[in-house]
Amino acid sequence: MKIPKSEENVKPDPAHKGPSVPGGLPIVRLKAQEDRRIRRGHLWIFSNEMERAPEGLAPGALVEFWSSRNERLGVGYYNARSLIAGRILDRRETSIDASFFAGRLQLALSLRKRFFKDDAYRWIHGESDDVPGLVIDRYGDVCVVESFSAGIDALLPRVVEALKTAGSWKAIVLRNDAAARRLEGLTEEVRVLDGAVDETHWFTTDGMAMAADVRAGQKTGFFFDQRMNRAAVAAWADGRSVLDVFCHTGGFGHACAKAGAARVMGVDSSAAALDLAGRVAQRNGWADRCHWRETDAFDFLAQSKETHDIVVLDPPRFSPTKKNVPAAIQAYIRLNTLGLKRVTGGGLLATASCSQHVGRDEFRQIVARAAHESGRKVKIVYQGGAGPDHPVRPAMPETDYLKFFLLHVG
Repeated sequence: MKIPKSEENVKPDPAHKGPSVPGGLPIVRLKAQEDRRIRRGHLWIFSNEMERAPEGLAPGALVEFWSSRNERLGVGYYNARSLIAGRILDRRETSIDASFFAGRLQLALSLRKRFFKDDAYRWIHGESDDVPGLVIDRYGDVCVVESFSAGIDALLPRVVEALKTAGSWKAIVLRNDAAARRLEGLTEEVRVLDGAVDETHWFTTDGMAMAADVRAGQKTGFFFDQRMNRAAVAAWADGRSVLDVFCHTGGFGHACAKAGAARVMGVDSSAAALDLAGRVAQRNGWADRCHWRETDAFDFLAQSKETHDIVVLDPPRFSPTKKNVPAAIQAYIRLNTLGLKRVTGGGLLATASCSQHVGRDEFRQIVARAAHESGRKVKIVYQGGAGPDHPVRPAMPETDYLKFFLLHVG
């Protein structure tokens, strides 16, 4: 896959200053041979793959993408300010209105309902649900919307209209505060688009009460992607001691406590997240078995002498870009080396990476290196990724970001 180094490759087409197709949308043409990846199912068009675009298009404008052979590739949005200059919404000629988004919401909801009995999940997962640049997380009667593209920003009223027709919500919250928006030349903001929501919003997931700060917490307030992996760890937790590192609001720890863990220790640097973790434990009736420590995870692991039957390492993304990969690999090696030293013999290490640019094979090599440096013998007994509410688009490896290994430690 080509990644452009600049945005100076797209030539404006002075011959196309207005609508160019029956649907009234301007045409953006790709260079020769640059449509092959799109035909295989990828939804991004990079700036150096564009041949001509109309002058004066606003960032995120709806356009038709055509090949150099005058073949229609689809409708989507275009942003000359971004390296990902084009994102395809649909291969067919269709109106991108509230009804379009309502259809996308219904298709995604039908899939989630096959897997989950509760109403807490990632409802729209961007490209994987054929709405590139959009994320919607559902917390019962509250929906949190994230836009990562100028196209979604421009279409946000239609998205919100579709959401309102899909259900009755206590609140719809906009969390446009991700650093990735800067790549599109967009500002950051957080606001309640409709209704009202408390600072602490309670919802139900996997049979337990959970709390999230949907306006100021990390991401949208909770990490739904680890759901299946939490269940895999919890299956081993009955009667055991659990150390949950980078615990945030205690997702893994609470799953283990619910499964009967004798003791849970959660470590995180966020006092606000740990406050929520403590309140969740109290509400669910296992606060007496849970302890929370506000400190740096690396420092804690390096200084602690205590071992645990299960150690969970769920760090934030260490490699936001490709140039950060070498440093990220070293950080993962150090973290897993320290974590392995805190596992009781015969116990388990659960380790994850959400860094898209660190592949599954690389992460496996990281684990092998950490095992060597820690002097521990390990076996991978379970491998996972994001749950079914974070589907992977086969033609887009970018959508397959989460790696998760459960290791038996000798």
